[in-house]
Order: sequence, then C-alpha cells, then structure tokens
Amino acid sequence: MEQIAISMMPASYGDSFLISCKNLSDTNILIDTGFISTYTNYLKPRLLKMNKAGKSLDLMIITHIDADHISGALKLLQENGFSSDSKIINIKEIWHNSYRHLHKKDLENAEIENEIDKNIIKDINKMGYPTEIIINKDFKKDIGAKQGSSLAALIKHGGYAWNSSFGGESINIENKNVIDIGKEIRIRLLSPDVDKLNSLEEYWKKELRKLGFKSKLDGKALFDDAFEFLMAYEKTLIPKDFQQNISSSKKEIESLVKEGFIEDNSPTNGSSIAFVLETKNKKILFLADSHPSIITKELKKIYGNNLIWFDAIKISHHGSKGNTSPELLEIIDSNNFFISTNGMKFNHPDLVTLSRIIYRKTDRTRNIIFNFDTAVSDYLNQKVLAEKYNYKVKVLREGENYYI
Repeated sequence: MEQIAISMMPASYGDSFLISCKNLSDTNILIDTGFISTYTNYLKPRLLKMNKAGKSLDLMIITHIDADHISGALKLLQENGFSSDSKIINIKEIWHNSYRHLHKKDLENAEIENEIDKNIIKDINKMGYPTEIIINKDFKKDIGAKQGSSLAALIKHGGYAWNSSFGGESINIENKNVIDIGKEIRIRLLSPDVDKLNSLEEYWKKELRKLGFKSKLDGKALFDDAFEFLMAYEKTLIPKDFQQNISSSKKEIESLVKEGFIEDNSPTNGSSIAFVLETKNKKILFLADSHPSIITKELKKIYGNNLIWFDAIKISHHGSKGNTSPELLEIIDSNNFFISTNGMKFNHPDLVTLSRIIYRKTDRTRNIIFNFDTAVSDYLNQKVLAEKYNYKVKVLREGENYYI
C-alpha cells in the first residue's frame, strides 16, 4: 500500500520537511533544513536513525538561500564530511542554486581587480549567515554561531552530486521540469524560471554596487560565499504596513478575504525551488517561499484550468499574505494544508492567507496543519469558526509524522 510520511520539523520560523515514500522501495527526500537548532535537535537524530537502518537521503533540496531554510544544511554537511564517507547519512544528490549556477561564464579563477573590492568581498564573507532569533515580549536574542562557510563551498568540498539531475547546471523550469527520483517519485518543477534567477543576480549586483564594488562580477568560486551570505540578509521589499499582526486584527473572515492582494517581490523568495511531488496515486504541492503568479501559470500548463486536487499542500512562505493569491486558490485545493512557523520575527502566518483558504466552499473537511501553536492557530481553533468553514486545526509535535 502506497504511503507518504511527511515530517514537518519544528524549524522555528523556518522550513524543514522530511518526506518518506513507501511503495516499491523507500525513497527519502529532505526539503530545507531550518536553522542549526533544527538540525541538532530534530533532524540529526532522525538521520542517524535512518542511517543505522541502512537508509539514505535520495535527495536533499535547498529551495533558496534564506537562513531559515539553509542553516541546518551547513551543520549537516560539516558533520557529514565527504560524500564518499558520510558520517551522518548518505546523500545521493543535492539541489541548490548558487552563484555559479546563475552566472554563465566559466571563470573559476577570475581575479578581483582592486584591493577595495577584495576587502568588500572579505567583509561580506565575515558576515556569514544570519542566526536564528528568539523573540518574546521581554527580549530579542540571536542564538547559534555565525556560519563561515557557504553551502556551495561545503557541497563542492564534500564531493556531493550537485544538481546532477540538471546536468550540473541551474535548477529552473526551462532547463528541465520533470525529474524522476528512483522508481516511485516524479517531481514536476514549477519554479524558478530563468527570469526569477536573473532577478536574483541583478539584485546581487545592485547590492554589491551599493557597497562600492566596481570590479567585473565574474568568477564562480570567487563569489559563491559572498553571494549566499549577502542574499541571506535580503529583506522583503513590500511596505512595512503590508505585514499584519493578528493581535491588531480581529476582522471577520468575510472581511479579510476582500482585502486587495499584493504579490511578494523578494528576489530570494522568487528564486525558490517549488514543485509537485507525484507518486502513482498521490500528489503533493511544495511551494517553498515562491511567488504565486509563476506557480499558477505553470500549474495551468501541466494540469489545465480546472481545479487541481492535491493530497497535501505546503503553503508558500509560512503563510505570508503576499505568497498565496486568490487566483492560485481558484485552481488548487486539498484536505491538508501545512504551515511551518512559530510565528516569531515576521508574525507569520497572516490570517488573511488562512481566511482565503478556508472561506472557499467545500464538502470536504480541510486540515490546517501547524508545527507550533501560534496566534493564528489559536484564533482559528474556535469551534464556531471551524464548524462554519468546515476545517480542523492540527498542531504536530516535534516532527511527528503525518501520513498521506
């Protein structure tokens, strides 16, 4: 009997999903790794247990370079060592777009033209990735150590199969959009396209110029670290008043769904690897932090204009209201919606996102699945609302499996 186990790790305000598909053979896919604390406290014990049972990670996908998705992978690869002699678990392939995949020229040994520019790159590399932040009403605190190696550097040094399903080139829908993983899984890529990757590269160039960098922006290894570190600090370009705090908004669901929609325009979010995971009888939509316009367009290309029913949907960008459009919700639905966040730092998820999901008429009960109790999960967990809109709130504990 076909069964998919989805483990949504407690990744603070980040993402980390461990997917295990059991049919003809076990296939295991890790999608993002949250923060270092996610890896140390939750992922590492699971991976060691899998390794002891003779299992591998068939694929590790790092959807984009935000610290809340990538940081755990840094610690994992540091501890795992070389691909040929894995200390934690065997990883058969890694998907990750770095600067070398955005920049087409083969200039591995290019030199920066002047000392000022060399120092700019050195200063960026000293920044490392942003660390996890713990926030409550009394304090705000960074936890964890700054990471001094980029994921690109660790993948290359460890000799891992890197984007090998894409010929070692960038992961984008124009390169390849259908990938088979083993005998039982097909991945249909929805994002990014070349335009999304170009937007990220242009943003990188713009930020470097702001810092006074004047040399030619060439060279793969030269910029991998600096690219990842600087882009990990990219902030959303949506106005501050666009983000909504549940504590200041107790509007009726009916009022929220009438709010205007403004799409997220973050270049890093737009570069997200989003896809449909298909087995013989099931399909799951994993949206990372992707932009809804490209997802809507690609889904219509693949499945047509009718409603597409998924066995599960991982909501984009922790339920941020700029990443789930009314147009997208016109063509997708499911019994199971996953939202990964503890609600800290960015006040995700936005209630308007959940309102748009549950407001649609349905004969089936929708499960709204969280990995933490949040202000929004508490608000939605009201009997009168749940009965009116035919949904249930579920909160998973410490990475427990949810079976599809």
